[in-house]
Amino acid sequence: MPRKEIKPPEINGKVRSDSPFYGIIEDAYRVFDYPKPMQTGVCTCCMDSRIEKDFYNPDIRGLPLKYVQNWYQGAYDFPMPKSIWGYLLPRILDILAAGEDVSTVALEISLSRFPIGDKSMWSKQEWSVLDRFQRQYLANAIHQTRTVDFLDDILCMFAIAKWPLENLHKQVMEIDDEFLVQKLWSDWCQFEYPSIWLTPFWDNQTKDKALMFYTSRQLYERLVSYGMEDNTPEHLSEKALKVAEVLEWHAPRYR
Repeated sequence: MPRKEIKPPEINGKVRSDSPFYGIIEDAYRVFDYPKPMQTGVCTCCMDSRIEKDFYNPDIRGLPLKYVQNWYQGAYDFPMPKSIWGYLLPRILDILAAGEDVSTVALEISLSRFPIGDKSMWSKQEWSVLDRFQRQYLANAIHQTRTVDFLDDILCMFAIAKWPLENLHKQVMEIDDEFLVQKLWSDWCQFEYPSIWLTPFWDNQTKDKALMFYTSRQLYERLVSYGMEDNTPEHLSEKALKVAEVLEWHAPRYR
């Protein structure tokens, strides 16, 4: 009886050549050209045994998405050895840039296994790639208002990975009014009970910082000013003032 052909696993989660991430991801594969590790760095009893045995057989560019997602199910000691994390990192960034989930638990833990946002951990070339990826990912999420990921989830993902939260907030405030208003409205106001969304993955300290940013007078006054401007399109004016109302509810000092 002929043996049944075993098909190789699908390789999805690849960024397209017309994506704004394409150049960044290509640079990631080039710069993070780490030697193939000998171990997975996670508890093997948590992984599918077949995937665990085959994990390092594919080329890093061809590492299947389901292999990565299964690897994320494994328990590990923080921080992950840099030799393992650095090897897998370009594939992880590739998957995220393609809009896929590296972890089936939550977006927020996607980069949590190593202090990736600590500039001192990387060479100049490595940090250039990581910094560009972070900025592009955040900007893309705000400009593409149809994305299912909440802005707060994305900020939390990078903050957990040790990017300074204050710098992330500064980047948010640099976004044009039109796109920022639409993203905040999409995240906070299109539901039955409008409210500020805060992910449960924040710890108490960073959760307080996140809420302080969202309820800051600077953001509130910017929303009201944009909503009241004569040249603001009516639909955006309504959204800006609705988001401002949400802030008034969370921060009575504005009333």
